[in-house]
Amino acid sequence: MIHHVETWLKKKPNKSEIVEIQNGKDKVKIIPQKIIETLLDELTEQNWSTRNFQFTRWTEQTNRPPDNAVPGQLYPSGTRTMCDASLELVVTYRMMVPAPLHEGTGPTQVEKEITRVLVGAYSFDVSLFGNDHIANTAKSLCISNAASDLGRRFGKDLNPKEASMMILGIKKPLVGLELSEQQNKIGQTLTKLTGDLKDKK
Repeated sequence: MIHHVETWLKKKPNKSEIVEIQNGKDKVKIIPQKIIETLLDELTEQNWSTRNFQFTRWTEQTNRPPDNAVPGQLYPSGTRTMCDASLELVVTYRMMVPAPLHEGTGPTQVEKEITRVLVGAYSFDVSLFGNDHIANTAKSLCISNAASDLGRRFGKDLNPKEASMMILGIKKPLVGLELSEQQNKIGQTLTKLTGDLKDKK
């Protein structure tokens, strides 16, 4: 059991737990999924679970012109595959809380079991991902997103909000790279975020 849970949750992640990924000209800090799961096990004594996982994948038309577009010239539209995913992360842990006020002497704090239900969601463009495990990837990202609500120990405020949204290229395309290079860059990002997903069910 972790003593002083509230203080532990407010701690910054250890430097060894943080990985930096390059996103265009920016660097974004992440905590890999395997470490998030280890931290959840430590906090809850393995008493955590997920439920209500929802996963939607669809293709939509795009009309984003190329980077060297000529003003006023029309360009053919393309398609991209999008993914929306969400789940609920249920965590149960024990922590010390102020004891009820009673006459006489007694403990000032008592141990209490707390259960929290945290919602995690992710939306991203999977068109460039050479990944056959998109559903598992989405679930892992949702777990990390939900866990961050627990506190800084799980990556809350690790990056500016806009930078966090850019992690998978949602906001900022990888400009100036050929398709194969873009696939490689995003594939490396997913590996760092979620680890090897081939063995996950």
